[in-house]
Amino acid sequence: MATTRMIGAAAMFAGLAVVTAGAAWADTTMSGHYTWTSTTPRGSAMSGDYYFTPCGDGCASVATTPGGQAVALARLINGQWTMEGTWAIRCADGSSGPNEPYHDTWDPNTLEGTSTLTYNVPACGHPPGYQQTNHLQLRQVP
Repeated sequence: MATTRMIGAAAMFAGLAVVTAGAAWADTTMSGHYTWTSTTPRGSAMSGDYYFTPCGDGCASVATTPGGQAVALARLINGQWTMEGTWAIRCADGSSGPNEPYHDTWDPNTLEGTSTLTYNVPACGHPPGYQQTNHLQLRQVP
């Protein structure tokens, strides 16, 4: 009976070690210069630069110019980086709409995720409440 308990306890600790090791390889910092590309469902792409400055474990302030003012905070939540703010909508015809809320999430290992825009007012032929989810890819600049 004691042997069974010991084997059970050893198996439990081995399982915890595997789970802990799996979680440990996810990077909890974003630091430095990254480019981002957001691709719409129709295939149009926009890109730009982000400059991340760590503000604690699982936290980074985000600027669009080196040393610039932070435009957002990125946080590591449930194993995914998330960032929210507002963004000026750019329509396919070249016109632009008002600043609307966005919610970005990306995997800390692949730097791939989604960017969801929510239209609060009619813009680009879409009604209020319309949500558009774009593919998001970040790449660290060497």
